[in-house]
Amino acid sequence: MAMSKARKAREKLAKQGRLTPDLLRGSWQGVNPLTRRSETLKEKQTKLQSKHKRNHAHYSDDSFCFSRRARTTANSLVPLRGNRTVG
Repeated sequence: MAMSKARKAREKLAKQGRLTPDLLRGSWQGVNPLTRRSETLKEKQTKLQSKHKRNHAHYSDDSFCFSRRARTTANSLVPLRGNRTVG
């Protein structure tokens, strides 16, 4: 099996007695620096409330919104569901 260029370079440094890159890497001695914990009930509720904060349907400021549909001419065909068309 062939050796990669990086492995050859590491072995060459080791033979020369120089510092190899694997010695420069930090060693945690089997310790995982990240700890995981589950969310508390209060954190879950806060997350859900802030998730829906931007939904303006929950606000009651007596405002409304309407949109205007584009006009269609009498000669144009308006497609319905499927292959049917109304003319």
